[in-house]
Amino acid sequence: MRIKLIGCQATKNEVTGLGLPATVDCEFLDFSWHAFPDELHQEIQRRIDASQNYDLIILTYGRCSHALAGLVSASVPMVVPAAHDCVSLLLGSDRRRQQLSARNPAVYYFSQGWLKYGRDPYAEYQEYLEKYGEEDALYLIQTLYGKYEEAVFIRTCEGETLRQCRQQVNRIAGFFNWKVSEVPGDLALLAAVVNRELLPDVIRVAPGNPIIVEEGNWYADQGKC
Repeated sequence: MRIKLIGCQATKNEVTGLGLPATVDCEFLDFSWHAFPDELHQEIQRRIDASQNYDLIILTYGRCSHALAGLVSASVPMVVPAAHDCVSLLLGSDRRRQQLSARNPAVYYFSQGWLKYGRDPYAEYQEYLEKYGEEDALYLIQTLYGKYEEAVFIRTCEGETLRQCRQQVNRIAGFFNWKVSEVPGDLALLAAVVNRELLPDVIRVAPGNPIIVEEGNWYADQGKC
């Protein structure tokens, strides 16, 4: 079976670290698409349309501001995770994310993929500082990130990569005066999607049928993939 996996850079290292078979061709889209959900939707649809020569398409995206809603594969079945976004994917489920958020809703999550490919809030401040000066830069950055109180790093790496990630998170948190904590990642959901396991959080979408998403729920045609 030839499989096409379409995912985000945010979880690239974790997905490739699962030890995918040679029959899986991976394509990871730029992290910056997340800022534009409509454009992200169109880009994923283009990649799906270009992958109709495969036997199965796997999407390792969460709902991501409903960017997956309405995506359809004409002739190839799809498998997608039932997850809010990459944070839920890296924590193993929406349920675990909700449990962590219940303890402190003012949390900003970081991961190795986010730190490598995403936009660093401190670097963002530096950009504003250069463009607008200190007063306006501080106003903008507080408007965007002022509600957060804690930086939580989702640990899915080790060694030198882990050391560098911790250093970067501490630098960002120090600037915003956030607390810092760390939680172990859980790649069980990502692995279940890649392995097409028959689980409630692994959604199968039949050819020709769109992914239909409502807040808190996934509705998709169940079938053998």
